[in-house]
Amino acid sequence: MVTKAMFMEGHVPKGGACISSFIVAEKEGKVLVGKMSHPEIWVDRFLVGSAFAPKYAASGKWLLPASHLKFGESPDECARRVLREQLLVEVQDLKLEGIQSHLSGEQAELENAHWDLCIIYRATVPDPSSVPEWFSELRYVPVKNLRPSDFTRGHGDILEQLGLTAK
Repeated sequence: MVTKAMFMEGHVPKGGACISSFIVAEKEGKVLVGKMSHPEIWVDRFLVGSAFAPKYAASGKWLLPASHLKFGESPDECARRVLREQLLVEVQDLKLEGIQSHLSGEQAELENAHWDLCIIYRATVPDPSSVPEWFSELRYVPVKNLRPSDFTRGHGDILEQLGLTAK
């Protein structure tokens, strides 16, 4: 069974740690975002935690195309897998944009925080011709209309740090 990459026992923050690849696709002042549907597919195919996927789907909030890395998978391989398996496209212009580090949880309880290491890629992605069953929506949305709070955990922070959304 393939699981997301983890550190050695005893060396992981109590809140856990994840390594993920994200796709930021922009076009004409819009960014490609989706809303999760069928959380069981996200758990199985895109390695979203089984405790979180139902909450994300029920929230109706946006998410960026992304996945945790499979054990032994490179960030580039993961990004191409997201494009191929989540967005159902092949692109040639995948480019590393940067790496972001996010802690979630209370600063007063830093040892219990969850740590996300996010590898961000840019790509030119065509308008979706259809919406895969694991999304209830998948479309380009004007970035001027988006705030970090419109997204599931951490996804809006990525756009904010890239300067694409307001605080």
